[in-house]
Amino acid sequence: MKTFDVSNDYNRGDFADFLTDFLPDDFEPAEEKIYFEYINIEEGLKLGSVESLGLDVFEFRTKSNRDPRVILTKEVVSFMKKCGYNQNALVVFYSAESHSWRLSLITSDYEVVNGKVKPLYSNPRRFSFKLGEGCKKHTPESMLSKKINSFDDLKKRFDIEVVTKQFYQELFNWYEWACEIVTFPVGDTNKNKKGDYNVHQSRENNELNLIRLITRLMFIWFIKQKDLIPSWIFDENELQKILIDFDPKSKDKGNYYNAIIQNLFFATLNKKIEERAFADDKSISKNRQFGVKNFYRDNKDSTFFKENNDQVIERFKPVPFLNGGLFECLDRLVDDKENKKNIEVFIDGFSREPAWMAFIPNMLFWQEDDGKHEGLIHLLNRYNFTVEENSPADVQVALDPELLGKVFENLLGAYNPETSETARKDSGSFYTPREIVNFIVDEALKNYLLQTVKNIGNQQLDLLFDDNTQSYSEDNKNAVVQALKTVKILDPACGSGAFPMGALQRMILLIKKCGGITDNPDETYQLKLDLIENCLFGADIQPIAVQICKLRFFISLICEQKKNDNASDNYGFNPLPNLETKFVAANTLIEKKKKGTPSLFDNPEIDRIKKELQEKRHEHFNARTAESKAKYRKEDMSLRQKLADLLAKDSMCDQEDAKQLASWNPYDQNAVSTFFDPEWMFGIKDGFDIIIGNPPYIQLQKDSGKLAELYKQSGFQSFAKTGDIYCLFYEKGYELLKDIGYLCFITSNKWMRAGYGEKLRGFFAQKTNPKLLIDFAGVRIFESATVDTNILLFEKSANRKETKACVAKNLTENDLNNLSLFVQQNSSVSDFSVSESWVILSPI
Repeated sequence: MKTFDVSNDYNRGDFADFLTDFLPDDFEPAEEKIYFEYINIEEGLKLGSVESLGLDVFEFRTKSNRDPRVILTKEVVSFMKKCGYNQNALVVFYSAESHSWRLSLITSDYEVVNGKVKPLYSNPRRFSFKLGEGCKKHTPESMLSKKINSFDDLKKRFDIEVVTKQFYQELFNWYEWACEIVTFPVGDTNKNKKGDYNVHQSRENNELNLIRLITRLMFIWFIKQKDLIPSWIFDENELQKILIDFDPKSKDKGNYYNAIIQNLFFATLNKKIEERAFADDKSISKNRQFGVKNFYRDNKDSTFFKENNDQVIERFKPVPFLNGGLFECLDRLVDDKENKKNIEVFIDGFSREPAWMAFIPNMLFWQEDDGKHEGLIHLLNRYNFTVEENSPADVQVALDPELLGKVFENLLGAYNPETSETARKDSGSFYTPREIVNFIVDEALKNYLLQTVKNIGNQQLDLLFDDNTQSYSEDNKNAVVQALKTVKILDPACGSGAFPMGALQRMILLIKKCGGITDNPDETYQLKLDLIENCLFGADIQPIAVQICKLRFFISLICEQKKNDNASDNYGFNPLPNLETKFVAANTLIEKKKKGTPSLFDNPEIDRIKKELQEKRHEHFNARTAESKAKYRKEDMSLRQKLADLLAKDSMCDQEDAKQLASWNPYDQNAVSTFFDPEWMFGIKDGFDIIIGNPPYIQLQKDSGKLAELYKQSGFQSFAKTGDIYCLFYEKGYELLKDIGYLCFITSNKWMRAGYGEKLRGFFAQKTNPKLLIDFAGVRIFESATVDTNILLFEKSANRKETKACVAKNLTENDLNNLSLFVQQNSSVSDFSVSESWVILSPI
């Protein structure tokens, strides 16, 4: 096959040669001008067809270099339908204004009528490579280098899952290599003398810190796509000019990480541009520096830099202040015996003292691939990244922010204090495919809108949720917007944020469709900010999961902003919000207040303090400086203590529970709350409208029954010591709903037939109004698991039907098509079935 340079501008002759080599032998070349009335396209050509694939090939020159991806797809599919072309197309989109272009595979549905295939042109999907100037060649050249032999083969060449698997495997190989080499400090300066490197020897600590490092660095890689990170940071030649004795292949020196990466993380992204300074700056008093981790740090004994401090600060100046908590250094000060903050506890190891620095040798970043290992910078450099989250309808074959969730879930499967072999099962964590997330989000929102918006029916909902409909102009559109802006949604085991992010994306699209905002990025940014603060909540027992969840929301906000050249304007970027009181690390299944007791805040004085606390958290959400964040956090702590004292005084809580309530600190990124209370943590008193998610699957009798012992006294009606923890999440989710609310989970389906599911089946029959059950009986949905699963949606309502056997909702053809998209795109899934009835819910 001839070399096809994907980094060049689009050239029709070169592309025609590529098609001849790439497509099957029955490819019939053509060059026929297309006459069709477009909105976003200036000119179109048909370049050929392949009968054996049911495929046509087109070229379209767009009117702008801004690519309205979904709209373009709909225009092309509309033209294909009108002209009677095949339902699948290989398409080039390019613009005279840009050196970038897209090669897209567009697929549509079909049906068989009287033995003949009939194109439906419904649910079109677009899979694209972004090529041309600046693209990374590795992925497109590896995927497009060989002749295809079938349509399934063609689809696999545009399959982002293939790319993601390859990237993860390479990243995991790096992670295992790094685990054996890096050292992060453990402990405090009061217990360990300087130079006592034994404090570094903790594999568990190193693994967790490596996951955190990967998360932060991948965030950097994503925002590079917005031109927010200067190129010198990842340029060996430039680094030679800046660092003393910089050897990129060194096993013994880690000056790249300590001097460049840590200062980028903690002193640049986490500090206003005009306030950036070195910790050894004589203009700043020593007391103010001690324990403050957003000053640049140099090696106290021997400088890292060839340049002076002012020159180094100037180097970092093109990076905006982003805030958001992700780059807050986790090293901290704690009180000594005299209650003075004199003891430094190191986690990140961001220090001027060599004995307390984290050590990551340069070779882990810069080593060329030797067949066994490759440096992380070279690995990341080979892949294309995009800040925009893909959707089922439009997929760019590049690594998008959803990758963070997949990487987390997989790395979590390797990270375990005792053994990596059982870690995934121990955590119960599995990544939910995007199609399943979207289906669950849609079903939950539809039921919520049916309940909340007057005079809305199923036909209107079908119109509202139809991705092929440009706008929704029904009389109730304003009521729909208001309902969406006030909904309260919780994922009680949010992991890396797939469900909250899926909800945000869908709500934005629906509000736009109803005219609630225009396509103006500023409006979209503000709407996202409002929905994140007021509508979306999450909890997870793993702090690192919560951090990655927040990170995905940060990227979502960044992608709506455009860079300018004004440093005093922070280059046009709003600092990120603080999400510590939106997504919390906590054990969702444990509560502190006794069942049946009044609200924590019924006392007027308690209610006054509660409102003050909510206001402080709103101010903290929008705080933009370390000083203001510290101020609000201190006031938050004081108010929490006052509330706990009043609760104990009023006998609403016993003294120990009150103490634990007060000690919960949402701003400690390493802490996990032993309890969950939405009123205490989120200010949500009356419950949530929607609870969605994929709760963990862990047998309660595992590990000598520790989980069974933990939860058996918690009052769960569905508890069985031989059961699984996801059963308890169903019941807890029910409790957390409003009087009328909707829960939709995907879980193991073993509760439907196993003995331990008897109590849960009884709970469903007695308490809930089942709305939907889809049983993927025996079908492998998750690539990393073989468990049978199902999707269950139920309503919590005082007007529950008194019946123990309910018929499942009849799924429309559109529902089935949406769900089957995942099946069609995953060769490991052969079929799925829809439950016919709910008779199984009757107690055995």
